[in-house]
Amino acid sequence: MDGFKPLGHYLQKLLDERGLREKIEDARVPEYLRQVVGEAIWQRIESVSFSNGELIIRTMYPVWRIELRLRAEILRARVNEIIGREHVHRIMVL
Repeated sequence: MDGFKPLGHYLQKLLDERGLREKIEDARVPEYLRQVVGEAIWQRIESVSFSNGELIIRTMYPVWRIELRLRAEILRARVNEIIGREHVHRIMVL
């Protein structure tokens, strides 16, 4: 019985071996941002993309563009807090 491990253990090991854990985390970054900014702001964001540690946020509203730029470091820190490590290195607001 000591040799048996939960299925989740083997799934995590497989994700690590294939380098998929990082890709899954990358795909979740926009949802983490949504949690951080809330629905009111999220509705004013046109698109979000994440690649190579850079989170790009697009909005058509100049006021929200300025606000998001001013809060970019706070947003980055909160998203990384949810992830549990330094995954987002930079936020660009366009």
